[in-house]
Amino acid sequence: MKKALLILFVLLIHYYGNAQNTNDLINLLIENKTLTQNQADSVRAEYAIKQQAALPDKKFRIDLEFRPRTEYRNGYKQLPNDTTTAAFFTGQRTRLSFSYVNDYKLATQFTLQDSRIWGQYEPKNTIATVQIFEAWAEPYINENFSIRVGRQRLSFDNQRLFSENNWTLTGAVHDALNFRYNIDKLSSDLAFAFNQTTDQVTGTSYKPTFTNYKFLAVNYLVYKLNKKITLTGLNSSDGYQNTTNPEKINYRFTDGGRVEFQSNSFYATFSGYYQWGRDEKGTPLSAWYIQPEIRYTSPGKLVARLGVEVFSGSDSKSGSATDHGFSALYGTGHSFNGSLDLITKFPSETGNAGLINPYLIVTEPINTKWELRSDFHTFSLMENYYKSNVKIDKYLGFENDWLLGFKPNSFTKVDIGFSYALVTESFEIIKKAATGSYKHKPTWAFVSLTLKPQLFNAIFK
Repeated sequence: MKKALLILFVLLIHYYGNAQNTNDLINLLIENKTLTQNQADSVRAEYAIKQQAALPDKKFRIDLEFRPRTEYRNGYKQLPNDTTTAAFFTGQRTRLSFSYVNDYKLATQFTLQDSRIWGQYEPKNTIATVQIFEAWAEPYINENFSIRVGRQRLSFDNQRLFSENNWTLTGAVHDALNFRYNIDKLSSDLAFAFNQTTDQVTGTSYKPTFTNYKFLAVNYLVYKLNKKITLTGLNSSDGYQNTTNPEKINYRFTDGGRVEFQSNSFYATFSGYYQWGRDEKGTPLSAWYIQPEIRYTSPGKLVARLGVEVFSGSDSKSGSATDHGFSALYGTGHSFNGSLDLITKFPSETGNAGLINPYLIVTEPINTKWELRSDFHTFSLMENYYKSNVKIDKYLGFENDWLLGFKPNSFTKVDIGFSYALVTESFEIIKKAATGSYKHKPTWAFVSLTLKPQLFNAIFK
C-alpha cells in the first residue's frame, strides 16, 4: 500500500502541480472511496514534505547604497573661536553589495565602496578610489551554527561599544573570525582578530599608521527570558602592542551587559560594564559605565526616551597609578553624546575625568512619510579636573539636535539636521580650545539623501 501511495503521490505532483489542485484530487478520490481518510492524510503529509524540500533555497541579491551629504560646520567636533571660519562641503558614499545565501549551508557578502569629498580628486585623475568594504563567507555547520570569516561588521547591542559607525563616510569593519550560534531564545557571536601590518617572516610586530588593536576577542550573547525580558551579555578583550616590546600585548577587558523590559508602550533598560586590565599605554585600568533608560510610546506613536550615560573617570589631582577613565571601545558616539560630536573619544575628550550625560530624545511621526526628532543633552564631568591647581566647574554645557526625516518610498530617505550647543569655560578647558572659545555658539547643519534600492534579487534551486 505504501508503494501505491508513493506512486499516486508522484503522479499528483507531476500532473496537478499546485497544492490546491492536489488537495481537490485527494478529496475526489475519497468521495469515490478510492482512498480512505487515513490514506489521504498520509498522502497529504508526504506531499507537504516533498513540497517543503522543493522550495528554493538559494538567493542572490545586488544592492546599491548612494548617500551624498552636504554639511555646514561651525563648531562640529571642535569649538569655534575668533579666528576660525565655517566649513562647507559635500561628502558622498557609494556602496554596491553582492550577497549569496544557500539556506543553512553558506552565506557570503561582498561590498564595494567609494567614499569621497566632492572636489577631492582631480577630474582627470585616474587613481582608483574604490575599496573593499566587506568580504566574508559564512559556511554553516548546521542550521544553528555558522562561522563567518573575513572583513565584516561587528555591530552589537545598541552599538555603544561595537558599531558599524554608519554615520561616517567610510563606516567601520573588522578582519575577523566570528563563530555564530542561534536558536529560538539564544543567539551568540564569538569573534576573534589578530592584526599584522605585513606578511612577516619572523616576529609579530604590528606597525600601522593608525591606532588599532593587535588582538581582539569579543563574545556577545542575547537571551530572551520571556516575552517581556531580554538579557544581553558582552565581554571583550582587546590588546594593544606594548611600545617597548613588540611581542608583548597590553590587554584591556570589558565585561557587562544589559537587561531590557518591554510591556506594551513602556520600555526600560539598564546596562553596565566594568573595564579592567591595562589601557593602550600599559597603565593599570579600573573603570566603569552605566546607562539606565526608559521609553514611552504614545498611542499616536510619539516616542520619548529619557536616560543618562555615566562614564567613570579620574580626579586629575589624585595621583593614582590606576586609570579610571572608561573607553567606549569601537562604538559610536554620534548617536549618544550629541550630533555635534564634541565628545566622542573617551576618555581623552573629557580630560579623563569621566562624563555624566542626561538626555531626552523625542520622536514625533508627522505622518507616514515625515518624522521629526529632537535630542536634548547636558554634559558634566564625573570627577574633578584642575587647571593650574584650580578646580574647574564640572558643568560643561547643553546641546540640542533637530532632525527632520522624509521617506517617500521604501528605498529613499532625506534627512535635514540642525544642532547647536551652549558651552561653558570648563568645556573650553577640557577640549584644550583657544581662549574665549566658550563665548561662541557651536552650530552645525546638514542635508542628506540616502538611496538604497535593491537592484537584483533571484531565488532558485
